[in-house]
Amino acid sequence: MTRDTRDGRVDDLRRQLRSLGYLDAGVDRFVLGSARGARGPSTIAALASVRVGLLAAVLLGPAAAVGIASRLPGLVTGPRDAVVVALYLGLIFGLAAIAFTFVVSTLAARLADGDVRRTRWISRGAGTLVTAGCLTYLTLWWRSANAGLAWSAPVWTLFAIGVAVAISLLLGHAVSITAFAVMTARARSSGGPDADGVSPTDATSRSTWRLVLLAGVVAFAGAAALLVLTAPASGVPGDRPPLAVVSPGLRVKVIAIDGFDPDVFESLRATGAVPALAQLLSGGGARFFPDQTRDPARAWSTIATGQSPDIHGVRGLETRRVAGLQGALMPGSGGLARALNGTTDLLRLTRPSTASGAELRTKPFWEVAADAGMRAAVVNWWATWPAIGTGASGPLVISDRATLRLERGGALDAEIAPKELYDRLRVEWRMLTQEAAQTAGTPLFHAADPEASAVLRRSAELDALQIALSRRLPEKPDLIAVYLPGLDVVQHTLLGAGGSAASTISARLDNIRSYYRYLDLLLADFTRSSPGEIVIVVTQPGRLASAARGIFAVTGVVAAPAVNVEARAVDVAPTILHVLGLPVSRELSGNAITGLFLPSFMARFPVRDVPTYGARPAGLSTGRGDALDAAALERLRSLGYVR
Repeated sequence: MTRDTRDGRVDDLRRQLRSLGYLDAGVDRFVLGSARGARGPSTIAALASVRVGLLAAVLLGPAAAVGIASRLPGLVTGPRDAVVVALYLGLIFGLAAIAFTFVVSTLAARLADGDVRRTRWISRGAGTLVTAGCLTYLTLWWRSANAGLAWSAPVWTLFAIGVAVAISLLLGHAVSITAFAVMTARARSSGGPDADGVSPTDATSRSTWRLVLLAGVVAFAGAAALLVLTAPASGVPGDRPPLAVVSPGLRVKVIAIDGFDPDVFESLRATGAVPALAQLLSGGGARFFPDQTRDPARAWSTIATGQSPDIHGVRGLETRRVAGLQGALMPGSGGLARALNGTTDLLRLTRPSTASGAELRTKPFWEVAADAGMRAAVVNWWATWPAIGTGASGPLVISDRATLRLERGGALDAEIAPKELYDRLRVEWRMLTQEAAQTAGTPLFHAADPEASAVLRRSAELDALQIALSRRLPEKPDLIAVYLPGLDVVQHTLLGAGGSAASTISARLDNIRSYYRYLDLLLADFTRSSPGEIVIVVTQPGRLASAARGIFAVTGVVAAPAVNVEARAVDVAPTILHVLGLPVSRELSGNAITGLFLPSFMARFPVRDVPTYGARPAGLSTGRGDALDAAALERLRSLGYVR
């Protein structure tokens, strides 16, 4: 075939596409620019597919980033993260669009086999399929990004649907004209009998504004219907109503003890070895089943928020930070997921990190109390870094990374809030560590095993330090919550490995019992009740597999005696908020455990409710965490939390 003959066929193809109206619009000229110099249908398909991929990347990448930001707030923590995620997703969607367009256009060309009518319908079908898929995807992303409340803002929703329709029609049209151009080029190159049988009239009927308008209306109506059909049964108001406090005049102290085994405690209580703990648990309490995964960050976030992990967002202790992003992504737990995590770490696409407050989508009880104007404080609870105040005055937060920052000094990176508290604690840090070391030097520990002795003392210092920090809080807060991990660390380290001789196991069980006695001494003064104060103890069995259950016990003037009720972990937060005098949100998965309190108290202060506490503000993570990420991970590894 001579060059003139090839050029003539290319010119014929361009003229035919222009006669069909395809090269009149700017988008058509961009997508089919390859038809101006290409010599074969495969080349046209390849070059046009790349251009369709570019359109898909530009249009779908940012749209997907909006949905990712709403569903994974821990991954997207600011505008910079949003841009990087949009680039990542744009690349993925662009490559997918390139592959799909190339395969569809070449396959359609084979199926058409030069038949004009078949060519027209196949190209239309390909475009319709892409339009429907994109529109469904964008509509569901919009619903997801607005937590199912799209129609509470109808103007923005109608605008979003219009944009989704426009994007979907544009991409569908791009795929359609690519398929048609490839089919036409194939027919001409093969000299098929119907290669020249496509008339401008056919194209005109296919490309009229009336047809495009009709398709847009149908697509708009379909997207609106999809939003209605997928909306939740009962919407949740987006704005937080004012929280009216009907205060009983009580201060609440919450002590969270991880690794607590009720059977071990009962054996010690029977001998009078733990009088303070016995007093704290004397009234009985509520029993609840622990989280099946035994992941501490996940379990204690459930307790703090009154929501399941699917709602509060903290699904596990270990996360992955994606290259270029400040946020983190929760990795899978299966064998394939672990292999993928290892591969992406090796390629420096991700790096190990730990759960943080950036993943937390719902408010823990101390933030709700602060929203109501109460003085609230939390010490060492899981996923409290970055320590950002969100209430009217903001809670006092000594996060789970606070001791690392206090040890190393330097500029605060949201480990403690407010900054003035960090300045004060930094000055007293040497005194605090000496006090904790002195407290941990109790003669209760007589471990002959060096490993057992080291873990007992280290855990004792860790718990003593949290109590010492709690004592340094300014004024007396209405609510203070302190998390003590020491017992779980001791129990997991001494018994978690298994395979030891019976004598070694017996000695280590004695060491664990000695830690209960130490914990009793540590809490004796700190939890001594004063007028107008109640103490709440929340325990969980920790990471060691056992049949033990969690305990939620209340002591103080309003606590009912001899209570033994069934509850759930999600019931803890609403119960704490109720005793503070706050209404309980109907959004919460749990309910206040009214049986823990005297009937006279419940009669005076019945449970009130509100529709919502409002969404936890997005973009709270102002801490980068880079400087302490490795140190935090290494500390958790040394305590046995991560491998």
